[in-house]
Amino acid sequence: MPTLAEIADELYGLLPAEFTAARNVWVRALKDETDTELAERVSVLRKASPAAWGVNLLARHRSDELAQLADLGALMRQAQSDLDRDQLAELTSQRRRLVSALAREAAELAADAHHVLTNSALDEVAATLQAALGDPAAAAAVRSGRLVRPLVGDGVEPVDLDDAVAAPEASMVSAVPRAARRAPVRDLAVVRAAKEAEKRADAADTEVTGIDRRIESVESARTRLQSRLEQLEQQVTEVEDELRESDRDLRALGRDRDRAARRAEDLRAEAVRLRAED
Repeated sequence: MPTLAEIADELYGLLPAEFTAARNVWVRALKDETDTELAERVSVLRKASPAAWGVNLLARHRSDELAQLADLGALMRQAQSDLDRDQLAELTSQRRRLVSALAREAAELAADAHHVLTNSALDEVAATLQAALGDPAAAAAVRSGRLVRPLVGDGVEPVDLDDAVAAPEASMVSAVPRAARRAPVRDLAVVRAAKEAEKRADAADTEVTGIDRRIESVESARTRLQSRLEQLEQQVTEVEDELRESDRDLRALGRDRDRAARRAEDLRAEAVRLRAED
């Protein structure tokens, strides 16, 4: 029997329009298995808001970038603690780029799933990511992939997570980010550029495969043409032999005609001679 976390992970990976029907199927199936307690817990799971669904897409498909978000938040907190203004200014610039790029990623992932996130929803996605930067618990909620509503944070007070995550009692991504490093977090633009390069490389590989198939087709056609040419050359050789034989026959017939013509001429002359003697 699946756990609540497993069921929730499945449900919050669906399109919003698919959520309610799929949840109800699970509830009926669990009741049929007489697991009424789990059925009740599944039945109260709420559909994610558009913005929360967009963040959940990032948790499932851009987990590395969300891990960078957690790292960046830890670095910013450390810089604030150290009163390192230069470091904080650099990290703040990275934060703007990272949040903006992730919001665009959410929009693109939604579009790939044939679902549109409105500008308002994307603003809430950005606000949620901002909240995750300032609060490790919020970062863990974002990375759980089971966010139900967007988050709001001011970077000072803890983010309100009441009713924000489905099945919060189930295991989630650890709220403790990886050890903070003073080295800058990789710029998401670099990651996206690498992914784009990989996509272009895949497209080039596909093109190479297509060209290879065309080469095989042309080589196969050339083999057939070569075979046909050899057959035609053989036929030409045979026709040439027949032509030479015809030439020999014509020469022989010409000689026979000449002999017959001379014999006829001799016989006519003999006939004239005999008539003259008569």
